[in-house]
Amino acid sequence: MWPPYHKARPLPVFYGKASAFFGPLAAEIAASRLPLFPYPVEDQDPWAALPCLRPLDFAGMVLEEASPPPEGMRLEAEAERAGLVDLVVPGALGLVGHYTEGIALDRLLSAFFPGSKALWLGPLRPGLAPFLRALGQVSVGAGSFAEGDGFLARLPERARGHVALRPEEVGALALKADLVIFAGGRLPLDVLQPFHALLALAPVEGKVRERVLEVHGPETLLDFRAKAVLEALGYTP
Repeated sequence: MWPPYHKARPLPVFYGKASAFFGPLAAEIAASRLPLFPYPVEDQDPWAALPCLRPLDFAGMVLEEASPPPEGMRLEAEAERAGLVDLVVPGALGLVGHYTEGIALDRLLSAFFPGSKALWLGPLRPGLAPFLRALGQVSVGAGSFAEGDGFLARLPERARGHVALRPEEVGALALKADLVIFAGGRLPLDVLQPFHALLALAPVEGKVRERVLEVHGPETLLDFRAKAVLEALGYTP
């Protein structure tokens, strides 16, 4: 429990049309009784807002959607690896960019699916590819071989699987996968099997849950990410 005189520092959360992350983050802050004041900021340019935040002694700045960092910003190792930033933390030597969504995904996979064979379906997100390293093998359904191969090239060599272009190829890879990672778009139900675990990074229909062994929805990753944000701000469990 923090002493009553400990000043709550501002923590703006920048988002686009709707924020899925502000609620879990605010709940985690409240549950841990941390001296932070989170508040949502809609449809603003976060980089333009930085000069206004500096005089407020802000704790950090959260970006709902990760963005390439501005030129000259110092980056934590994982943010540099991804080329993306979703948290900016002020420090003694200036601002430091972090990529907490990647860290959260890595920790989620390490906790629940270490060594699993996975199939990625939906839009490829190259920034997240390095954080699939806990998996034994990753294959992808892609619109082109170059796109899929570029995604897999960002994984450790031992974990690079196959690229499927046609529906029948996706189905064949699904039969060899323990885990399906769904990143959005249309989820082909016919590839899902009763032995699959599904990690949904985007919302899925309720009937999907009837076709697989287990489902971890988007809220699972958001909970891991909230903890990663607080850790980067210096609040460890």
